[in-house]
Amino acid sequence: LGYLESKAMEAYQQSPFFLRFLQFKWLEAQPVGEEWFADFRVLGKGGFGEVYASQMKATGMMYANKKLNKKRLKMRKGYEGAIVEKRILAKVHSRFIVTLAYAFQTKNELCMVMTIMNGGDLRYHVYNVDEGHPGFGEDRAGFYAAEIICGLEHLHQNRIIYRDLKPENVLLDDAGHVRISDLGLAVELKDGEDKTKGYAGTPGFMAPELLKGEAYDWSVDYFTLGVTLYEMIAAKGPFRCRGEKVDNKEVTRRTLHDAVQYSEKFSPECRGLCDALMAKEPTQRLGFEGGTCSALRLHPFFNGVNWSRLRAGLMDPPFIPDPKTVYAKDIDDVGAFSTVKGVALNDTDREFYLDFADGNIPIAWQEEMIETGVFGELNVWGPGGTIPNDLRGDSAPDVPSKSGTCVLL
Repeated sequence: LGYLESKAMEAYQQSPFFLRFLQFKWLEAQPVGEEWFADFRVLGKGGFGEVYASQMKATGMMYANKKLNKKRLKMRKGYEGAIVEKRILAKVHSRFIVTLAYAFQTKNELCMVMTIMNGGDLRYHVYNVDEGHPGFGEDRAGFYAAEIICGLEHLHQNRIIYRDLKPENVLLDDAGHVRISDLGLAVELKDGEDKTKGYAGTPGFMAPELLKGEAYDWSVDYFTLGVTLYEMIAAKGPFRCRGEKVDNKEVTRRTLHDAVQYSEKFSPECRGLCDALMAKEPTQRLGFEGGTCSALRLHPFFNGVNWSRLRAGLMDPPFIPDPKTVYAKDIDDVGAFSTVKGVALNDTDREFYLDFADGNIPIAWQEEMIETGVFGELNVWGPGGTIPNDLRGDSAPDVPSKSGTCVLL
C-alpha cells in the first residue's frame, strides 16, 4: 500500500493518463442546463409537471427528463419530496433503480434527467395490454418480483425505506427488465436509527404497523412487495379491487384484520410467498435481514431464478416490449395543467433551486461517456504513445467521430 501511495502514484501523476483523467474530471464538473438537451414527445404527466423523452445533444444519449414546475411545486408544498427523490437517486446506483444523470433548473422548472424506460409501467401491463385477460402468469410476475427485490435490497443496504412500491412505480426498459422509480416518499434512516415514523404510501399497499402509527423499518417495503406480486397475478389488490368504491378507512380495516383470499391462479408456493410478505406482524414478515435478502431469495417460489445471472442482467425477461408500441395511456386523456396563479418566488426558493440543481451525477455521467463512445473517441494518443494535441491545450484533437455526435473538448 505504501508503494502505491508513493512511487506508483507519483509515476501516474507524471503520465499522460493522469492528464486524460484530469481532462474528464474537468468535463464532468462543467455546468449543465436546458441548452444541452433536445426534448421530444411527452412520456407522461405527474403531479408537478411533465416527463419528456430527451436527448443529450453532446452524446446522443436518450433520457427521461422529469420537469417540476417551480410555482406548482411551491403551491403544493412539494419541495421536500423533490429534494428527497433527487438526493436519494444521486446516492444509489443499481440496474434495478432508475438512474439520475443530471439535475438542473430552467427559468420555470426543476429538471431531473433519468434513465428512459420505454416499456411502460407494470400497472399498464397488468390491466391495459390484454384487457380481456388481465394479469400475469407466475413466471412473469416472479421475474419482476425478483428484480424488484434486487432494487429493494440495494435501497435497504443504503438505509433507505422506499414506502411507495406499487405496479405503477415499476417501469420496464426496452429489453424487458424493470426498475423502481418515483422515490419522492422515500426516507433515509439516520446513523444510529433503526426505525422511523410517518404516514406515507398508497392506500391498499401500506403495511399494518405504518397504518397504526407505529415506528417501522424497511419491512414495510416487503409488505408492499407482497401486495404488488398479488396484484400482478390477480389483476386486483388483496384489500381493494380495481374500481371498487370504498373509502380509505375500510381499506385500512381490511389491511389490519382481513385474511388475504387467493384464486386458483396462485400456486401453493406463490400463496406461501405472498402470505410471508404480507404478514401483519412485521417480526414474522419475510424480507431484509442481516443486511441481505438471502432468506427471501431462498423461498421455493424463486427456485427457478439464477440470482447471480439476474443481478448481472443476464437472465432473459419473459416479455420484451415492442419498440413500435407506446405502453401508456394517450397523453391527451391525462388532462392539461392549469396555470399557477398567485405564487411568488423569493430568495429562499432560489436557494432551494441552487441546492437542487447541481449538474452532473458522476457515475451516471462516466457511464454515458463510455456507452456512447465519446470516451473511446477522445482517448487516443499520438505516435508512439506521445501526448496528443487535445492534452497539450494548444490545438483541437484530430479524431474522426464514429458516433455522429460532437466531440467534447
